Amino acid sequence: METLFILIILFIAFAVLLIILLDVHVILKNERKLQEELREERDIAKAIVSSMGEGLLVLDTDYKIKLINPAAEKFLETNSKEAVGQKWAEFGKAYIGDKPIPFDKRSAVISLKKGIVKITTITDDHYYVTRSGRKFPVVAITAPLIHNNQVIGIVKVFRDASKEKDIDRMKTEFISLASHQLRTPLSAIKWFVELITDPKSGPMTEEQKEYTKNISISTERMIDLVNSLLNISRIESGRIMIEPKPTDLLNLVKEVEAELAKKIDLKKIKLIVSTHQKLPKINIDPKLISHVYTNLIDNALKYTPESGEIVVIISKKDQEIISQVTDSGYGIPQPEQTKLFQKFFRASNVVRHVTEGTGLGLYLVKAIVESSGGKIWFKSEENKGTTFWFSLPLAGMRARKGEVSLD
Repeated sequence: METLFILIILFIAFAVLLIILLDVHVILKNERKLQEELREERDIAKAIVSSMGEGLLVLDTDYKIKLINPAAEKFLETNSKEAVGQKWAEFGKAYIGDKPIPFDKRSAVISLKKGIVKITTITDDHYYVTRSGRKFPVVAITAPLIHNNQVIGIVKVFRDASKEKDIDRMKTEFISLASHQLRTPLSAIKWFVELITDPKSGPMTEEQKEYTKNISISTERMIDLVNSLLNISRIESGRIMIEPKPTDLLNLVKEVEAELAKKIDLKKIKLIVSTHQKLPKINIDPKLISHVYTNLIDNALKYTPESGEIVVIISKKDQEIISQVTDSGYGIPQPEQTKLFQKFFRASNVVRHVTEGTGLGLYLVKAIVESSGGKIWFKSEENKGTTFWFSLPLAGMRARKGEVSLD
């Protein structure tokens, strides 16, 4: 009986062992399958990264390069053996124009510290430097690498934008050349119209007066367009000279108000200009900043209905002078507000009310303000109006040699 009991125990033990072995076999089989799937996914991911036309960099929290793909190796004239483990700020030098970007202003640093995506476009004038010392323009996206709600590194995707930069340069040169060629005949037309309408040239019929008036208006519109195109090409090509001098901004706005007096009176607009406190003179190029005020106030006049109100306020905040221009006009539709500073953009509701306009003024304003070391922003509500703010550093603008000034 005892022997039978032992045999039963042994049989049960054998059965349990067999079940365990089968389970282990299944587990090992599943693990092998899982490993194969993981290996396959890893190979696919590696193939995607390797075949990308854009450069890809993965940095850790110390800004050391953990991964570099073949496209990035080609752009930077390096290889993974040389690059991996190096600090990106030292290995990949970056510039805005001719100036090195300080460490705390690098996209990777901002993206890691703030956990935000940084986008660099062709207009930002960013350059990387290859291992041989060659500079090339880049467009890039830098994003935080997040795992378990923690930023564990940085992913940077970039490409060489040399072709786009060349095309943009050729376009600017063409616009400049074409604008110069248009300027001469337009000036001649304007002069001849003035000559014809001069009383010394003899009497004119009412019909002739109407014709010459229309010619004059159209000519002025074309001259404004040509001047805007020339100014933009000059700024984009970096040929604008900056000649700062101590300037009273309130007086500058008053001068702009005097220039626009006819338009203000014609539309019966109430223009209020004030300051919150006594402002110091600021070292700026008055001609450039006058362009900013003229464009913003002229836009407000153009897009504010008759008998409306425009308010200009200049104030000091910390180390900046803030200028504010508020109108009671048509406003900008919310979906279109991101396009406001783009070249040739005009809001859909504005076009219905005012057909004339180039869509170049605000692009020019933004370019001038940013080249002066300031910022521009706005708030708008359709059918209620728009407020623009722009800042200028209290320290003033830096002088810069150039070939031309703005018209």
